[in-house]
Parts: sequence; structure tokens; C-alpha cells
Amino acid sequence: MAISRKILISRRTVVKTSALGAVFLFLSTWKCKPTEKSVIAGRGLSCRFLDPEAQEIFAHLCEAVLFNFLPKEPSEKEKVLNEVILGIDSYLYTLPIHTQDEILEAIQFLKLRFVRWYLFGSGSHWELTDRNVVIKTLNQWKMSSISLFRSIFFLLQSMITIGYFDSSYSWKHVGYPGPKHALGLRHG
Repeated sequence: MAISRKILISRRTVVKTSALGAVFLFLSTWKCKPTEKSVIAGRGLSCRFLDPEAQEIFAHLCEAVLFNFLPKEPSEKEKVLNEVILGIDSYLYTLPIHTQDEILEAIQFLKLRFVRWYLFGSGSHWELTDRNVVIKTLNQWKMSSISLFRSIFFLLQSMITIGYFDSSYSWKHVGYPGPKHALGLRHG
């Protein structure tokens, strides 16, 4: 019964946390619109939802999540990553508008240098992020006691794995011959 008398969290802590959360949310979306000054060459993909900078974000997240499944040869690896990004783009394009808006806000948030530096260790460019730091951050999100981080992790993981395994281009890298091999099988 001693625990019922103990105050686990004070009102002051709740107010401070709420105020800090409000400031954090304001700063996360403040000036998050892409500027005309920053031009990214991009991957040359014809995405309908992801802009070139978002394509780079997903390319580096995909590289971190799928590094065991990706081919070692750099040009083949880029082709597979491009196919995964196209798969993610087509999936996101089919979502309802309100969900797309939320995902765009999250992407804009990840574009901020401070956020990249804080979460992934590099504020300048995604190319300079260490894959191990990205994996560590994603694993922390997966095991977080905060359900929002866990939801973000599982959303990213599912989009990336769906984009990878849905593409027939990546099947040869995991040894899957495709659905045609099952046509000759008899059931029953």
C-alpha cells in the first residue's frame, strides 16, 4: 500500500513536460518547407509522392535496414535501393490524404539538420551518417517505452521491407525464383 501513497509524477513535471513537448512540436514544423535555394540532384526517379530529398532519406534508411539483403556491388545496390524507393513511393501515394500529410510532416522533420544530427549523428548530409548509428537509433525506437517511437519504427520497417520484397528486381538477391515456380505444383 505504500506505493499508492507515493506520488509517481507531480503536476509540475506534467506541466514542464507538456510545455517542452509543445515547444518541440512547434520547432519541428517551423520553417519546414523546402527552400528553392537547396537543390538536390536526386536519384532521377519519377516518384509521385517523394521529393528528391525524401528519396535520399529513404535510401539511407533502406540501406541501414536492408544491409544484409543488399548486393555488395555498388551499382547493383543502387538499382535495388531505387526499386525499393519506387515501391515505398507507390505505397505512400495510395494512402489517404490526411495520412500523406502526416508522413510529409515527418519527412520534413527528418530534413532538419538539427534533427539529423541529434538522431543520426550527422547534420550535414545523409551520406555522412554512419549506418551503425542509424541502426542503433532505429533499435532504440523499436524498444522505446514511448509508443510513438515504436509506431514510427514499425511503419518505417514495414514500408522498407514491403518495398524490398514486393519488387521482382530484388527477388534474385534473396534466392526467390518468383511465383511462376509454384504453378506446376499440385495441391491435395
